[in-house]
Amino acid sequence: MNFDISEEQKMLRDLCSQISGDFDNEYWQGIDDDYRFPTEFWKVLSEQGILGLGIPKEYGGSGMGLLEMCIAAEALSLEPKGGGEGGSLLVCGPVFGGYLITSGGSSAQKDKYLPAVVKGDIWAGAFTEPDAGSNITQITTAATDCVDHYKIKGQKVFISSIASASHMGIMCRTSPYDAAKKTSGVSLLVADLPNSKIEARPFKKMGSHFMDTNQVFLDDIEVPKENLIGEEGQGWKALYGVLNPERLVISAGSIGTGLYLVNKAVEYAKQRSVWGKPIATHQGLQFPLAEAKMQLETAKLKTYEAAWLFDQGRECGVQAAMAKYCAAQASLYAADRAIQTFGGAGYISESGIERHWRNLRLNRIAPVTDEMTLNYIAQHDLQMPRSY
Repeated sequence: MNFDISEEQKMLRDLCSQISGDFDNEYWQGIDDDYRFPTEFWKVLSEQGILGLGIPKEYGGSGMGLLEMCIAAEALSLEPKGGGEGGSLLVCGPVFGGYLITSGGSSAQKDKYLPAVVKGDIWAGAFTEPDAGSNITQITTAATDCVDHYKIKGQKVFISSIASASHMGIMCRTSPYDAAKKTSGVSLLVADLPNSKIEARPFKKMGSHFMDTNQVFLDDIEVPKENLIGEEGQGWKALYGVLNPERLVISAGSIGTGLYLVNKAVEYAKQRSVWGKPIATHQGLQFPLAEAKMQLETAKLKTYEAAWLFDQGRECGVQAAMAKYCAAQASLYAADRAIQTFGGAGYISESGIERHWRNLRLNRIAPVTDEMTLNYIAQHDLQMPRSY
């Protein structure tokens, strides 16, 4: 087993570190204060080819794998001169658009959508509903067959990036729920945005202010038949091409942010002197930061393993679930310990630390909760009875 990364991967990591360093804490704090999408950062990602990493070369991308995407996401968040953010944003186009269409789209859909992802198209994913939560089989948003198009009516909730997106993948029912075939009858359709029959009501939320999150009302929107991803009633298969990349890119971005915060706390502890010596000399600060570092490095190994398995076309669901869970826990712990190291200064916005705690807290509930992850591991890895 070779744990080295290739020269090409090192060049990618260095490029992403350079990009990150051009967008410092002041930039990201401004984004947070203004509740706006980081358009300038996104433009550079497009210009430098980062948004096309996982897109096949024939559509203008680099034809790289999910492992390279994870390396990029980590580096975009880790650079000391940067703001500790940016990596997880890759889900907004390369994952929700790129992996969705690459894995489940037709030739015509690939021709239409993939080059635009490389150039910066943003995608949203409308999967969850108020009464269904994590149980997508219970969604009630309905798509009615109208000969040459579908008419979609229903509600979605906690849907992000609609204000900036050009397209939105929508999970909906094209046939009634069948308890004997729970995943059958669910289809995945792509709606182009903006659309006057899609109403998005944004939430005011704790963190992740760089993307809007909304309650969405679909009022008989019309989607052409050619925008169906895969086969009708088999949307679950298309969704699987997105779920693991989503989890792993978020994991990698979180790990990068966590490592950034540990490094930031260590440097502060070395410089901050109380009672005649730096606070870094105290084990009460050393031990928690060392523990945070170990947790993050362990989560990174699992993330890279799962991404490698995905690129080999092998089953990686359990590994991706473990990686996401560990990365969410480790990065949030790192943020908490960084705040504790800085003391009162860490609680102030100017430190650039409290923002990360708020943002990273999301990853324990999205895109899947800790509890549902543990359910999955218990059932599919430990072979225990289904508990829900």
